[in-house]
Amino acid sequence: MIASLLYDCGLDLGPQNDMLKPAPNNPEGFWESRSFLGLNDELLNAHGGTWDCPPRLDAVAWENETNLHPLRVRAKKLVHRFVDREPWGWKDPRNSLTLPFWRTLLPEMKVLICVRNPLAVAESLWVRSEIPRAAALQLWLHYNRSVRSSAPASSRLVTLCDNYLHGPQTELRRVLDWFGLSATEETLERVCRRVKPSLLHHRTTQNDLERAGASEEMLALYAELREEALLLPSAV
Repeated sequence: MIASLLYDCGLDLGPQNDMLKPAPNNPEGFWESRSFLGLNDELLNAHGGTWDCPPRLDAVAWENETNLHPLRVRAKKLVHRFVDREPWGWKDPRNSLTLPFWRTLLPEMKVLICVRNPLAVAESLWVRSEIPRAAALQLWLHYNRSVRSSAPASSRLVTLCDNYLHGPQTELRRVLDWFGLSATEETLERVCRRVKPSLLHHRTTQNDLERAGASEEMLALYAELREEALLLPSAV
């Protein structure tokens, strides 16, 4: 949802023929580049993991390992496609794990962290991939802990998915301003008409998360991300 709004406001996400096709559980489309997604999968595979069973990428400077050279060459070619096409970007949750690698190629890149209630994410993963709740909650924790540690505070912005259900123009304008994207009020009004509560299939509350037995670490991280999302971009 958020990626499609940014695209309609001028963010180049790459050619349409490189985008993942919509699916029954996501008829509005994923807005994910197959090229970036595939390369991220190969990065995870090179370290013995997958998106749903992520590897431990805690080695010092793992992103500079010599065995990743072929992937680095391909990544440079992929990034080169966007020369003179600013502003551009790509959406892939796997970036949360592989961000150190991409920052070696794009050290000034800005990172938008889209945050949902961990329990809502777990319910979505169960419906889509039958991942048990406990494992899905651990995935949420691992992904969000990884991206926050890899993205310097000065180059990241946290946005809450729920905010787009209550005054989406305000939150979208905040993100656009941070990215340096300009959009008229007419454009904002037009694109935000497509925001529907049904786009977020699983809506849960903080109380639901606590009752589900979330760990103290998860509750603390979720609270910290929510608090960061309320800061002005210049203070993040």
